[in-house]
Amino acid sequence: MPKPQGSCGATKMKILAIISNNGDDGQESYGYDIWRTMKESFHIYLDDKDIGNVYHHLNDLCALNYVSRDDSVPDGRCFYNVTDEGRAVKTKYSQYVEILKSGK
Repeated sequence: MPKPQGSCGATKMKILAIISNNGDDGQESYGYDIWRTMKESFHIYLDDKDIGNVYHHLNDLCALNYVSRDDSVPDGRCFYNVTDEGRAVKTKYSQYVEILKSGK
């Protein structure tokens, strides 16, 4: 049974964890980098065609106001940052931040 649109399952929490972890490390987060980290750290979205799924989740997270998007960068990339609302649900994605920090 599909999840209701706008729900926050494990995949969105992993994306929030990636953006949060990158921000903590002083790095920007953009779609391709998030997708690559999903592949390398969480072993999901392994096919190159799956990058569209990451952007779909990013759009949902923006609609939920968990992340903000900055598309004013000259090279055309959109950077994503966790908002206060996104940080308020950190307990839901902190386990994934730990996986990223451990390098597993």
